[in-house]
Parts: sequence; C-alpha cells; structure tokens
Amino acid sequence: MHDHSTPFLSALGFNRSDSAISSITPAVYCLDHLAVLTLSGQDASTLLQGQSTCNVSDASEKLSLLGSFCSVKGRVISTFLLLKQRDEFQLILPADLAESISKRLKMYVLRADVKIQISPEKIGLFGFADNRVTPYLPANDYQTMSFNDNAAIVKLPSTAAPRFIFIGSLDSAQALFEQMGTTDRDFCPALAWEFLDTLAGLPSMTSATSESWIPQSINLDTLGAISFKKGCYTGQEIIARTHYKGKTKASMHHVTLTSNAAITPGLKLFSLDSDSNQSIGEVVNALQTESTWQLLVSVKNKQINAEDIFIEGHESDFISWL
Repeated sequence: MHDHSTPFLSALGFNRSDSAISSITPAVYCLDHLAVLTLSGQDASTLLQGQSTCNVSDASEKLSLLGSFCSVKGRVISTFLLLKQRDEFQLILPADLAESISKRLKMYVLRADVKIQISPEKIGLFGFADNRVTPYLPANDYQTMSFNDNAAIVKLPSTAAPRFIFIGSLDSAQALFEQMGTTDRDFCPALAWEFLDTLAGLPSMTSATSESWIPQSINLDTLGAISFKKGCYTGQEIIARTHYKGKTKASMHHVTLTSNAAITPGLKLFSLDSDSNQSIGEVVNALQTESTWQLLVSVKNKQINAEDIFIEGHESDFISWL
C-alpha cells in the first residue's frame, strides 16, 4: 500500500473503521492502494496522447477519462483515471505500479517540456459515497466538478450509492466535509473501495498481472477507455486490428466463488468440460467478503456461462455466473 490517503484523512480527524463495507452515506473511503501521477508542462498532453488508449484531448476540467497504458504488444500495463486541472494532468492509478509507470513515461520525455511527479504532498486523495443530490457533486459517470478552486470531484460508476473520488488540498477537503455535514468520522479501508470497483466491473492491474491482457479482454473497450479515432499510441496496431477484424477472443465478467481458499489475481481458470488441459481464462481482480469471493475474470468467449469452471489449485470449487 502507498499509505498516502490514510495520513490525509487522519489530518481531517478521521479514524480507520474495521467495517469492510459501509451501509450509510455519506461514507468515506481510504485509497491507499492508489497513487497520483501528475504531468505538467507544455508537452504533457502530447506525451500522454502518444502513450494512452484514451483520447487525452477529450479531458477537461468538467470531464475525466478512464484509460490505460499498453506495451508495444498491446498488453495493458495499467489502467488509470485521468483528470485535467488547469494546465496539469493527474493520473490516479495503482500505487504499486506508479513508480514503473513514471519511469516509463520519462523515457519518452527527452527534450519535451514535461514534469512528472508521484503523489505530490499538496494533493490528497479519498473516495466517498453520497446518495444525495447536491450542486457540488457531479451527476453523471466521469463528470468532474471543480471544488473550492484547488480540488476536483469525479463521479465513478457504481452499482449502489453514487460514489466519487476527491483529489485536492486539505483545506478543500475540510470545506467539502463541512458542506456534506459529515458527523461520522470513520473511514472504510481501501479494500472496501476495491470491492465497489469490482461490483462496478472496473479492472485494476497489479505488478503480477501487468501486461497480461489486451484491453478488449478486460472490457476496456465497452468501458469507454479506448479511442479508435485518435492518432497513434503505443500498442495501437494490435488493439485496433483486434477491434476492426472482430477477433476479440475473451471478455471480462463478474462471477462469485464460495470458498475459503486464497484467490489472487493472475490465477488461471479451467473447465472440467474442456477436452484439453489448456486454461480458458484468468482472474483479473479478487475480493473476499466472508466466505464468498467477488471476482472479475477474463474468460474465452466460447466458455461464457459454461459450468464446472474452477480456479487452478482449487478443483473442487466452481465459479457462479451472475
């Protein structure tokens, strides 16, 4: 964990809650599993445009974007949420990949006017859920609203109460909580936010799964994270060819597994009905609530809804399709 969100919330007078999921709103979530990568300078947009699947030109102070960085082979290195505030781009991405992504981007800077930083001290980050309709909260997914001049609030997809990410200064966060009338000063752990991401069908890479899938195999095309109209970017040739020739062989699905076994992203899926011992997919994300695992899995399209699918090493437990 990056442990950047916890100190920020602690400075606001919040304490960590042991509850996995909060049933009340407003509810506040620690995001220690995420980091913020900032890019500034006259050439920041050009650099990002040449490395990301989304159309960076569409980002504005009113609209954030879901995107990804890919290898030359079209494999997803990391997903990210891209915000634009004034002349600065902010990427919210997995903390354990932030350093490698930063180094990768710096390889392409050369003499360009771009400054890259990881989690600047002035920036705080947390998530929250609020089912009230208020003028300071965006109404549509990825819609972004400036708050108190030096912060932003982005609405994210959710299957339950509307949820948002706050990014900005300590003073702005304090002002937000005053407007929200927040009296409960407990925050939920990062795993609770990852659980909500899983329910919403939002994939996240880890150091173990980075470069495992092409974007279409984890639904980044249907999630709006790929622009097929923008110019060239790293990995585009394979991603575009797969799209236009309709050769996507796998897609991502939310399934459950009742088991006390340890399930981790990257584990392979197999079917008892298969004529071979070849894998039919992989675990993308895995979050456990009591004895039930909530999983995002990338599965070969011809195996969708197949029965008797199990995860390697756990042959007696079969996934349930939702």
